[in-house]
Formats: sequence, C-alpha cells, structure tokens
Amino acid sequence: MSHTPTVHKVHYAWSICLGGTLMLFASIGLGVNVFSAFQPHLMAQVGLSNTQGAFLITVRSFFVLVGMTTAGGVAGRLGLRRGCTLSLLLLAASSFLFGAAEQFPLCCLAAAMVGLSYSWAGVIPLSLLIAGWFQDRKALALGIASAGTGLATILAPVPFTTLIEHFSLRVSFWAEGGLIALLALLFWLLVRDRPEDKGLSPYRAGNHENLPSQPQPAPVGFTSLRRAFVLSASFCVGAATSLGISNFGVLYSTAGYDADTVARLISVMGLCMMAGKVACGQITDQLGGRISNYLLYFLVLGGYGLCCLANLGSVSLAYLAMILSGLGLPLSAVSQPIWARDLWGEEGYERGLKWIQSIYALGIFLMGTVPGALADRTGSYVPAYVLFWALLLLSLVLLGYVYETTRAGRRPAH
Repeated sequence: MSHTPTVHKVHYAWSICLGGTLMLFASIGLGVNVFSAFQPHLMAQVGLSNTQGAFLITVRSFFVLVGMTTAGGVAGRLGLRRGCTLSLLLLAASSFLFGAAEQFPLCCLAAAMVGLSYSWAGVIPLSLLIAGWFQDRKALALGIASAGTGLATILAPVPFTTLIEHFSLRVSFWAEGGLIALLALLFWLLVRDRPEDKGLSPYRAGNHENLPSQPQPAPVGFTSLRRAFVLSASFCVGAATSLGISNFGVLYSTAGYDADTVARLISVMGLCMMAGKVACGQITDQLGGRISNYLLYFLVLGGYGLCCLANLGSVSLAYLAMILSGLGLPLSAVSQPIWARDLWGEEGYERGLKWIQSIYALGIFLMGTVPGALADRTGSYVPAYVLFWALLLLSLVLLGYVYETTRAGRRPAH
C-alpha cells in the first residue's frame, strides 16, 4: 500500500518577503546606493560644481527625513501595496528626469523624488508589511528583505557604468528607470496588504500553528527618559552607519590604497552586510533583540576601530575592518524595527518605528557634511571614523541601559 508524502505548502507570507526584497532593491539599492556610480558622470554632463554635487545629496537627505515623518500617513491613506507601488513609480520617474536633466534645479527635483521614495517604499512600509504577514520569524523576514539593498550595490554598478561608457548617461538612467518600473509591477503583482486579502492568517512557525497569538506588550518601565535615550541612540547610529558606509571608499583611497583594492574592499563589505542581515534576523528570532544588539555592536565597533588604523597601510587589516563592519552594519537597517517592537510593543510599533526612523534620518542629515569638513581640516577621513566609533559606543551605552533596565528583548519562549 503506497503512502502519498505530505507536501507542506510555502506560506504566501514568503512571497510578501520577496516583494519587500524587490522594493528595497529598487528604493534604497538602486535609488541611493547605486547613485554613486552615476554621480561623477552627471556632474560632468550637467556641469555641476563639487558643491552642487554635494548639495544634491543634501536635498535627497532632507526629503528622506520628510518622507520618514510622513511614511505612516501615506501607507494609512493609500494602503501599503498601492502606496509603495506609486512610490517606486516616483523613483522610476526620478531616473527618467535625471537622464533628461540639463539644469541644476531639475537635478535637485529628481534628488527630492529619490528621497521621498527611499522613505515611502523603504524600511517603514516594509516593517509594517512584515508585521502584518508574519506572526513568527519577523526578524528573519526583515533581514532577508533588507539584504536586497546590498544585492543592488553588488550587481548594478557595472552594467549601468557599461551603458554610460558605450552609449550615454541618458540611456543608462533611462534603463534604470525602466528596471525600477518593472520592479514596481512585480511588487504590485506579488504583494497584498493583509493576509485576509488572500484568505489567510499570518505566518506561524510549524510548532506554533495551532497556538493562539499573543500580542507583545511594551515593557514595564519604558519611561519618557528611556524613550529619549533610544531616540538619541538612533540619531548616533544613523550618522555613524549611513555616513560610515558612504565614506569607506574615500577613507581608504585618501589613505593611499589603490583603486582596485578599494573596490574589492567595498565589495567584501557589501557581501558581509548581506550575510549579516539574514544572520541578524535569524539570531534575533532565536535569542531575542538584546543579544543581537550586543553582537552587532561588538562587530561594528571592532570594524570601525580597525578603520581608524587605515593610515597604517595594512591591506589585511583593511579587509578585516570591512568584514567586521559589514557583519555588524545590519544595525543600520534591521535593528530599528526590532527596537520598536521590543520597546514600544505591538500596539505602539508603528509610532515607535516612525520616531526611530525619523531621528535616524535626522542624524544623517545634520551630520552629513562633517566627514568632509574633518577631512578638509586634517587631510584624512580617519578622524571621521574616530567620531563614528565614539557615536556608536555612546549609542550602545544608551540602548544597553534601556534594554537592561526594562528587561526588553529577552530570548523568545519557544
């Protein structure tokens, strides 16, 4: 007598995770991370000065901040699926505008559109999607989707640069716009706002399927002062991680490393950051946010500490710095939604995430010119990384104090 093997159908929540990966591949990966491959060519074609080129990043950062403060409202008014799809189409339009622009004001308009899309189709809507679709493995799903940003950074620069060299900057920007529009279509086809839209309940791990879900409350003792500590930590993390990632290349190039070595260092960092995001999600789901925080801080502080030794000229230390930094830098993307859930609880999750992400973006905006100013004064980017290391240490002290005093983020009960 033959037995038909039991086939476990993959829950549709993992399709939502794939849709989130594609969204972040576009909004953060293509929109922001890959822009550095276009920027020198854009400046040359439009005739922008170095100051104007830097101002484009400032405009983008300002509208990222505006977008962070309004992302929840946009999602509430339009719905996550419709709002994120329209935001990706806004990003596609920005690429077409960059390709057509011949004046500085149009470049600024395109940069503003990128900034809004970064927020409206970024970490906040992704976190809300994951929160709705996943009862278990939320951090793993966040880590997998966040890895899309690193994938874009690794895969996209070479083909787009090739298009610039063989055709033109306009063709390359328009090809990017077409790709983003295609990703918007795929996102629309894959994603639904809620499990109920597909006649499903949220994803539960196998041994939890028949257990009633228990919403996670905010911890006792999460006072206004402790909230301020968490937001201060987020400010420090935003400045240190985002600006640290942006300046790894100039740190090592100004320290005398050749261009090929610098490119390989950045690639190693990107690969390690992708792996770190997935690992961070898995560790958080198994051991809780408290342990994952300490592990990420240990790695990134070690990596940034080695970055401070860049002027020694040691290639081995530089690679070790990029490996440790990359593995620890999920602190910049995966950790904030975890903090919001651990400390604000399920009921306050959206509000907490909005505050954390907005203050994170404020740190990037206000500190954006500091690395360059320090380098102009000292001739090296090492002082900037000393500052970043100190900011990370301060954020660890503030965040660690809150986690320890509220007993938040302990190992989940399985």
